[in-house]
Amino acid sequence: MDKSFIKAKPILVKLIEHGFDAYYVGGSVRDYLLNREIGDIDIATSALPNQVQALFEKVIPVGIDHGTVMVRYEGESYEVTTFRVEESYEDYRHPDRVHYVQKIEEDLARRDFTMNAVAMKLDGTIVDPFNGRGAIKEKRIETVGVAEERLQEDPLRMMRALRFVSQLGFSLAATTYDTIRHNAYLLERISIERKTVEMEKLIQGRFANRAWQLFIQSGVDQYLPSFEKEPSLIQKCAQLEWIPLEDMAEAITIFHQLATSLSVTQMVKDWKLSNDVKRQSLRLTEAVQQWGSEEDCYVLYGVGESLLSSFCKILQILNRDAPSFKNLKRTYEQLPIHSIKQLALNGNDVRALFPNRHPGPWMQQLLRTIEKEVVTCRIRNEKEYLKERALQWNQQEEDY
Repeated sequence: MDKSFIKAKPILVKLIEHGFDAYYVGGSVRDYLLNREIGDIDIATSALPNQVQALFEKVIPVGIDHGTVMVRYEGESYEVTTFRVEESYEDYRHPDRVHYVQKIEEDLARRDFTMNAVAMKLDGTIVDPFNGRGAIKEKRIETVGVAEERLQEDPLRMMRALRFVSQLGFSLAATTYDTIRHNAYLLERISIERKTVEMEKLIQGRFANRAWQLFIQSGVDQYLPSFEKEPSLIQKCAQLEWIPLEDMAEAITIFHQLATSLSVTQMVKDWKLSNDVKRQSLRLTEAVQQWGSEEDCYVLYGVGESLLSSFCKILQILNRDAPSFKNLKRTYEQLPIHSIKQLALNGNDVRALFPNRHPGPWMQQLLRTIEKEVVTCRIRNEKEYLKERALQWNQQEEDY
């Protein structure tokens, strides 16, 4: 058994010792059956939330209204959820009513896809009432029960299906695909934040190309930020050979290159992303646009070490003439400076050189000019050389 399950084992043991049923459930069991790396471990139990709270020292009532608490054990967090069935989803996300039940099979019946409706006992025995193992073996994504009911309960499940295509390389069952195609419009009722979470997971998948094709065929793209504003974007995405991305900053950069009418700033706003994502994407966008017109060393200097891998991936996906990451990294490491803070000349030095000039934008322009000449190895990063260059720059400006 995977070490992740072993670490969580004491939680199941304690629940069982106190007379409750307890199982590993969901994505961790699916990934175990696929021999994939195990992520978060979720646990389902017949114990009620207050009974779980009484058994463990550190419990956070994260979703107690819906039967879920977070148990903290040896530095790890585990969601422990009482067996339940659900009734109606007025907000297309949370069930209006939750009823606790005593059998794991009833609990599994409420889940989205058969591959996720699989549980595992403490001894490794698999509980699989909906043939999830068969779906996993056949690499098929199919809903538990009636597809229309499952996907209308929470329309985000349609995006989840496409995300699983990207992550796992599975195909959609015919009924699942048809239901998505006829109900894609319901995604209008889903918050942007939830769509963004699924999109970020999708672009991290190894089989994103398959997902982009399904976006087109199903019409899901028409209800997503960026894509609804620029219909050609999805077609262009589908024509690229994608490799797994790290985050939305990389995706936004690529989207802008494919559809320049979509500004980075507006897309960040539309997807409700952070200012940090905007800063990263703007840096990457500037670098992509400079690549081939500026010297490589200067472009990489602007990218910075933290975004070097992202920049390399973006160039590869866009089919730009890019060296390997190893060569880009070597070029970056050989730069004479990696930050303007390492420049031997600073603002105080400039003011001392020109005591009769008022500080202003000219100082920044001067330092930027000198910075570029140092980065591109036209002059040495030594104070006296830089002072001399500053004086020459000032004279040229006055002559002009």
